[in-house]
Amino acid sequence: MSESIGFIGTGIMGQPMAMNLLKGGHRLSVYNRTKAKTEPLERAGARVAATPAEAARGAGVVMTIVSDSAAAEEVVLGKNGVLETIAAGAVLIDSSTISPTVSRKLACQVAGKNAAMLDAPVTGSKHGAEKGELTFMIGGERATLDRVTPILQLLGKRLIYCGQNGLGLAAKLAQNVIQSTMVEIFSEGFVLAAKAGVRPETMMEIVQGSMARATLTDFKAPFIFRGDFTPYFPLKLMHKDLELAMEAAYAHNLPMPAAAAVKEVYGAAKAQGKGELDYAAVITVLEDLAGVKVRSAEP
Repeated sequence: MSESIGFIGTGIMGQPMAMNLLKGGHRLSVYNRTKAKTEPLERAGARVAATPAEAARGAGVVMTIVSDSAAAEEVVLGKNGVLETIAAGAVLIDSSTISPTVSRKLACQVAGKNAAMLDAPVTGSKHGAEKGELTFMIGGERATLDRVTPILQLLGKRLIYCGQNGLGLAAKLAQNVIQSTMVEIFSEGFVLAAKAGVRPETMMEIVQGSMARATLTDFKAPFIFRGDFTPYFPLKLMHKDLELAMEAAYAHNLPMPAAAAVKEVYGAAKAQGKGELDYAAVITVLEDLAGVKVRSAEP
């Protein structure tokens, strides 16, 4: 059944997600702070809204995917925000990766309008968004998830229910601690090998024949070997997620020494102006320190 959907945030992830909703036959009203990023969706049949409030007006479902906690609060609670027009009985699905505490605050505000909210951050990067193969980690009422499942199934191959509001985000932060650390430690190993004179292809063959093999690094390695850091997931956002994870660890009185060190390496890359590149560009910090590049000899 066709649904009227307000979609807010049409960046690297949001634009292909919104496009898949259009392909699924839903009516979309879209908003993005940079209007140019809504143009492909407008050509595909979406209506472009001037504000988040306008995008949410009359929608049974509102989806948001923005860069950080401040942006999420602005589009929901700010002037001309979603909260001004969200209908009673509507569902707000926030796929931003933000602070679980901020997300629970937003959920309380939305409940005050007799609407419901799910925190539903995603993993799968740009290619997963384009293919409709994202994984959603979801917090909120199970009955609310059941209602919007047909919509989310257009966007993701796995919908994983984590529990009450905020727990989808807690899971996402934990997942990104693991993912970011895998790429950073892969980078350390390959820089060490390159410095010693081992070719990247040879080292990759060794890793793929060992227990160290991982789907993530199988995917990232060819890009690293070409020096292609076109963003599938920008480094600045991975650094932001690591900061959020460390805040959560502090709140739970939980030491995370490896994650703390990894966060600083991503922070160094961001300080070098590499925040808009893919997060695999973290390897360049280590390459600069070692005076070597992990690059394929093949053209």
